[in-house]
Amino acid sequence: MIQDLFVPSVTPFGDDGSIDVDALIAHCDWLLSSGASGLMLFGTTGEGSSLSVAEKVTTAKAVVAAFPDVAVIASVMENALPDIADAVRAFNELPLAATLVLPPSYLRESQSDGLRELFELILEVCEHPLIAYHIPGLAPAVAASIVVDLPMWGAKDSGGDITYTDAVLAGGKPVMVGAEPLLLASMQHGASGGICGVGNVAPALIAEVCRAARDGRIDDAQRALDVVVRLQRAVIDAAPDMEWIAAFKAIAGSLHGTDLGSVRLPLKSRRNYLTPEVLAALEEAANLGMAEES
Repeated sequence: MIQDLFVPSVTPFGDDGSIDVDALIAHCDWLLSSGASGLMLFGTTGEGSSLSVAEKVTTAKAVVAAFPDVAVIASVMENALPDIADAVRAFNELPLAATLVLPPSYLRESQSDGLRELFELILEVCEHPLIAYHIPGLAPAVAASIVVDLPMWGAKDSGGDITYTDAVLAGGKPVMVGAEPLLLASMQHGASGGICGVGNVAPALIAEVCRAARDGRIDDAQRALDVVVRLQRAVIDAAPDMEWIAAFKAIAGSLHGTDLGSVRLPLKSRRNYLTPEVLAALEEAANLGMAEES
């Protein structure tokens, strides 16, 4: 079942630049033991656009083998239609909960008819539930009507505008939210949960937001979400532009002790991301977590 917190895991790299599968499995084990309901591989946080299809398939095989009872979503972020189809077909061979597809990110097409036809072609070859990745800051927006009209599972909404989530929900399709500040409000509107990058460093708190929202404990959910958002802001301040991906690796590694390596070019890791503000936010998150356990 695709609901509550799915973490779009970072992708660890070894010193030789290859994917460190053992480190990824250790990181995923920590995420799941901290409360995550499922995993998403190779998304924006997982540097999916920097990985080959062959790397993704080999890595996904290892992850689903390590966690056979866990729902895993694999992401397609290729740009050429033949490559998109090849990735979807390869993922068909794995026991995934769903396949998520990002529209070709180099396009800025304002009309949606081309995207509709693209998703129609993808649906012809996809054997898993298909999730549209709506992240208009990085790729063409996927019109809510496409998600509603076509036989896909629903959408991951990382657009930061709750009206999009509302439109998809009104059409009878599920939504997983990618914008952490809107997680609680979106779940109150009917969203299934979140695919939240900050889950790489605060899985227990975001899992609590989802549980509390589902249980109707809105004050508890808001309290946890406020801490999550403060942590997110501290990380973004410490890691400008897309460096938050490198920051998540460094911060997560400091929390569970597994070296998650650096990032793949053209991204760079340029600084120490464990700033006083980040450390203070992590301490606040840990203290809140201990208070909830007691």
